[in-house]
Amino acid sequence: MRSYYLTIRLALIVLALFPTLWGLFSFLNNVSGFEGTAKFAVAPMLAMTDTYGNPAQTWRAISAPWAAQVGLVMITATETLAGLLGLWSIIKMARALKAEYPVFASAKIPLILSCVAAVSAWGLGFMVVAGDWFLAWQSKGALATQLGGMIYTLPCFLVLIAAIVHKE
Repeated sequence: MRSYYLTIRLALIVLALFPTLWGLFSFLNNVSGFEGTAKFAVAPMLAMTDTYGNPAQTWRAISAPWAAQVGLVMITATETLAGLLGLWSIIKMARALKAEYPVFASAKIPLILSCVAAVSAWGLGFMVVAGDWFLAWQSKGALATQLGGMIYTLPCFLVLIAAIVHKE
C-alpha cells in the first residue's frame, strides 16, 4: 500500500508542473516582450478595438496610454506568483515524499495557492474579464483570448481539485 501512496504523491508533483512552468514561462515571455505584448495584445483588448463597436457596450473601453502596461504588470505578477508558489510546492513535496501524510499535506498548500493564482489569471482574468467585460469573444479573428485562457485554466483547475481531494 505504501507504493500506492508514493505513486500518488509523485503524480501530484508532476501535475504541479502545470501552474509552475506556465507561470514561470509566462514571466519570461512577458518580461522579454513587455512593450510588444502591452502594445499589440493588452492595449487593443482594453480599448475594445476588435469588438462589434456597440456604444452600449464599448463605454467600458480603457484607452489610456498607461492602462496596457498596468494591466500587463498585474497579469505578469499573478502568473509569476503561480509559478513561484508551484516551484516552492514542488520542492516541499519532493522533500516530504516519504514523510508522514500531515507533512506532505502541508507541502501541498503552496500548490493549492499556485493553482488559485493560475485560475485567477487565466480563468478569471482572460476568460471572464477579458472575455466578457472587454468583449474579447467578439473578436473578428480567433477567440484566442478566451480559448487560451481555457487551455491554461483547465489543467490548473484539475490540479487544484486533485491536490484538495488527495487524502491518505
